[in-house]
Amino acid sequence: MSVPKNGQSRGAVHYRQMQEVIAYGEDLHVWIYYDQTDDILRYEAYIIGYDGKGEPSTLAFVIDDGILSWATALGRHFTSQNLRSPGAKQSLWSIPRHTKATLATPTLNLYLQLSPEEIDSLHELFAAEELRLKSKNRAAWMGRLRALGYDVIASIY
Repeated sequence: MSVPKNGQSRGAVHYRQMQEVIAYGEDLHVWIYYDQTDDILRYEAYIIGYDGKGEPSTLAFVIDDGILSWATALGRHFTSQNLRSPGAKQSLWSIPRHTKATLATPTLNLYLQLSPEEIDSLHELFAAEELRLKSKNRAAWMGRLRALGYDVIASIY
């Protein structure tokens, strides 16, 4: 904290913000998931935090979220493999609560309906979509990170 030394100070206190250094390619992640309740593909772009030892810890900040088009490769896969739910629920009362019992029911949990091979191929599509979103939104997301006070290293990949 620093205070001006001249006599013009009106009691304003200025804080010096220490910038955290992050690497765009390694510290920014995009979580993509299928929302069965609303029948949409959602994503959240976030950065991870680090503990006092410099080890990755947990979510630090969500910088963007949104909905993916069904025209993407991931969306086309869901449609062609008939993995989509019948559609959005019109009433909150018709949405089952996500308890351990409901998540263990195959009709309410898509992953329980898939073979290990199908899950692996789906995860590959999720990873490819993450790379596509990080590339497409690179300028905007780096700008947001800098606006939040992060010193962003533009990774090669």
